[in-house]
Amino acid sequence: MDNLDDKINTLIRDKLVSLIQENSVRTKRTTIKFTKSNKKHTIEHWQRIFDSYGKVFRSMPKDLLRVEKEVRIKFVSPLTDERIVRLKTMINSEAEVLFQKLTDECQPEFVKLGHGDTFDKKVEETRKIFSENLEKQVQNCLESVNAETGQGERLGVQDLVKIYDVNEVTLHEINIISPLQSINALLAKINGDSNLSDTLENLQQGFRLLFQDIQKNRINDVATMEARKKLKMEVARDTMTVREIVLNTQPFLEQLALPADKRNQEVVKKSWSNFFEVLEGQDGRWAIAIPNFEPLYEFMCNEEN
Repeated sequence: MDNLDDKINTLIRDKLVSLIQENSVRTKRTTIKFTKSNKKHTIEHWQRIFDSYGKVFRSMPKDLLRVEKEVRIKFVSPLTDERIVRLKTMINSEAEVLFQKLTDECQPEFVKLGHGDTFDKKVEETRKIFSENLEKQVQNCLESVNAETGQGERLGVQDLVKIYDVNEVTLHEINIISPLQSINALLAKINGDSNLSDTLENLQQGFRLLFQDIQKNRINDVATMEARKKLKMEVARDTMTVREIVLNTQPFLEQLALPADKRNQEVVKKSWSNFFEVLEGQDGRWAIAIPNFEPLYEFMCNEEN
């Protein structure tokens, strides 16, 4: 599997280099065109350069994940959760390098022409669209690969929306669609093997409380720029925290899905410790959700005794 992943990574990098080279050709042609018309130092020129980078950001998720999908289908190789994490990390890292290049090339010129704020807003909007598109294309890739390689069906985004009573935008912002799909597949397996329906429902209710709290605090009509900035930082912190809670739940449930004599208690205790430490560290704000998670841990501990 690692060998196949390495081959795919090489193909993805080749495709990325191609996209970057195409952008370089476009921006050079644009600069030549505006220079010849004596408009090199105009906002129109630099907006056109920005738009060329924007085209790369729009293309990256779809084009890079198409490589992943085509190779995995060809070799009948499933797309694992671990691979998804690595893919997102790799693509986000490459995008960050490109965002920095865009900033170095264009921001000084936007500022000189009195459009510094416009540049910042355009970058923020481009980042948001890129992030949403990446999540969407990952989901599309996962569904296509699983369908072609005979993997079990996973819940769709709308199914998660209904189960957790939260809107799709919030799920994308927390970036937990794939982990939640894996968790719900584990819950279905566990619920089929043991009498845990109430305990597992409590777990899902705990997640609902956290997701709805994040959704409730997504306020856009804040009065001042300073207040908006502060709120944005708080929302970013909270979404990262909730994502960490979800990610720490998965290895815990993976152990629960195993026969009792096959479980690694060190993994169980570590996952729960990380989970509880994060949850309890929110100044008591999410304490209301703790009782929803405790019964599952207590069940596992009692089974061992």
